[in-house]
Amino acid sequence: MGEYLKQMGDCMKGSIQTDLCCPVCGARLKSLEPKGLFCPAHPETVHEGRCRVMFDNVTTRFKTYREAYKVLTRKRSEVDSGTYDARDYQLRSKPLAFDRLAEDWLALKTKTLKPQSMEPLRLAMRRASTAWGASNIKSIGYAQIEDLLTSLDNLSAKSRKHTLDALKQLWAWVSDRLDIPPLRKWPKVGYVEMAFRETVDIPTQEAILDDIRTHEPLRVWLAVKWLATYIAIRPGEMRGLKEGQVDRARGVLIIPHPKEKRAKVIPLIPEDLEIVRELPLAFDPAMPFFRHEQNNGGAKIGRSFGHSVLYESWRRACDRLGIQGVSLYPGTKHSTAMGLRAVATPEEIKSMTLHSTSAAFHRYFQTGGEALRELQSRRKSIAVFDNGLTMKKAATATSQILNFKE
Repeated sequence: MGEYLKQMGDCMKGSIQTDLCCPVCGARLKSLEPKGLFCPAHPETVHEGRCRVMFDNVTTRFKTYREAYKVLTRKRSEVDSGTYDARDYQLRSKPLAFDRLAEDWLALKTKTLKPQSMEPLRLAMRRASTAWGASNIKSIGYAQIEDLLTSLDNLSAKSRKHTLDALKQLWAWVSDRLDIPPLRKWPKVGYVEMAFRETVDIPTQEAILDDIRTHEPLRVWLAVKWLATYIAIRPGEMRGLKEGQVDRARGVLIIPHPKEKRAKVIPLIPEDLEIVRELPLAFDPAMPFFRHEQNNGGAKIGRSFGHSVLYESWRRACDRLGIQGVSLYPGTKHSTAMGLRAVATPEEIKSMTLHSTSAAFHRYFQTGGEALRELQSRRKSIAVFDNGLTMKKAATATSQILNFKE
C-alpha cells in the first residue's frame, strides 16, 4: 500500500489530504485515489469525511472525498489541456468575479472620460452585474449575454446596443489585462434607428444668427456663428477656447485636446479673422476667449461662458423667429453639413468635420489650408435665398454684421 501511494504521488500533480485519523490506531488517514481515505495499517476500511485538495499552492476544502476527487481530477485535466487557471479556484478573493472586474474597469474609465460619458457605461455594468453578480467572467459567454440582452426588452434597441458595446469594451480590457481569451462571437442587437435631429436650412440658420447678433452680446453671437461655420468644433470646445488658442497672426483656432485625442487646427475665413483682429487682445493668453464682458447676476466679468449661455441665446432667437424644435448643436453643425450638400461633395464636407486620422489631418492642413478656408466660405453663397424669414430678420442687415457697436 505504501509503495502504491508513493507511485501515485510521483505521477499525479496535486493531492487530497485530511486531518481525520484512523479510529483503530489513531494514525492519519491517507488518500488512495480514486477509492477514498484509508489507514495504511488498516486498508480494509474506506473512510469518508472532510478533506482538502492541495494543488498549485491553492488549498480548497471539501466535506466529502467524492467532491474533492472530482475537483482534483478536473484541475489535472485542465493542466494537461493547457487551460488550467489558478484564479478560477480562488474562491475567497474571486479575482475573476464579473462584478469586481466591472467595478475596476469603471474606476479606470473614470480617469479618462467625462461624467456624461460615464453614465451609459455605469448603467450597462449595473444591468450586467444584476444578472451575473460574482460569476466567473470566463463562465459568461454568448448564451448568457444574449439572455441578458433579451431580458432588457423594456429598453429601446439603442439602449441595448449601448449595453452590448460597453460589455465588448469590458471584455477587451479583461482580455488584455488578465490574459483571458476574448469571446469568439457576440450576440447582435436588432436594427438601431438613430433619432432624427431637426435641422434648418442655411437661410433660416442665417436669420437666427442675425437675430442673435442684434439681441445678444457680440462674443455670444460670434461663438454661435463659429459653431455654424467651423463644424469640426463642438460647443464645449468652443466655450473652452483661450485667448492664446485664437492665433491672430496665422489666422487659426487651435483646439489642443479635443474628444478625438488629436489637436484640431481650424483656419479662419477672412471675415472672421477681421473680427478677431479688431477685438481687444487680453494680456493673459489663458483667459477665456468667449467670456462675459460685464457683470450679470452670477456671471462675472472675465469668466468663461457657462454651459447654457450659447444654448439659451439660440433658443431665444428661435422663439423670436417662431422656429421650434431645433436646438443649438443640430441647428449649427448638422444644419451646415446638410446645407453644404448643395455646394460641396461629401468628401469635402467630411474634411470640414475633420473626421480623419491624425496623420491624414496634418497632411491636409499643411497642403490644403487655403482650400479649407475657401470651402468654409462657400456657406455664404447659400445664405441669400428668401425662405419666408426675411421680414423677421432683425433691423441690422447682414451687411452690417461686422459693425461692433453694442
